[in-house]
Amino acid sequence: MLGLGRCYDLVVGVLPLDLQTARTGDYVSLKNAGGVDILVIKGAGTDGDDQTFTLQQATVVAGTDAKDLTIIDEYWQKEAATDLTGTGVWTRVTQTAATTIAPGDPSAQDAAMYLFHVGADQLDVDNGFDCVNFSNDGAGSAAQLGTVLYILTDLKVSATPANLPNSIVD
Repeated sequence: MLGLGRCYDLVVGVLPLDLQTARTGDYVSLKNAGGVDILVIKGAGTDGDDQTFTLQQATVVAGTDAKDLTIIDEYWQKEAATDLTGTGVWTRVTQTAATTIAPGDPSAQDAAMYLFHVGADQLDVDNGFDCVNFSNDGAGSAAQLGTVLYILTDLKVSATPANLPNSIVD
């Protein structure tokens, strides 16, 4: 049985584009989910063009009242020199809780996947915050193609994919 709609939903945060340019992903609402896994997939780039990723929260998907989400104390990564087809093992990376994630060297020149988790209960729910977004700083001088997917987890209502609530509208 298909897990889409039953176990998770997928939303594009950033289309496959050059991450050398700073990109701000759509805000995704967690009103109907217990959390979101944010998956960044990027191709190999140029040494020294290391990206910094930032997470913010908001009360509406327009992001008009956004504020930093200072909770990321771990993430998972896969990195390989040219492609990830032979890389099956995830590596856990820990850091002091922060809004930003800055994978260290050799992240720029490697193909990579980075996965961060945000639980809905980690947002400022007392003040109505229930939306999350991802952005990157666009560091570097050479192309570094990538994309970002939001994987909504712990869905509050199971539905066929065609009947899932739209998570990029309030």
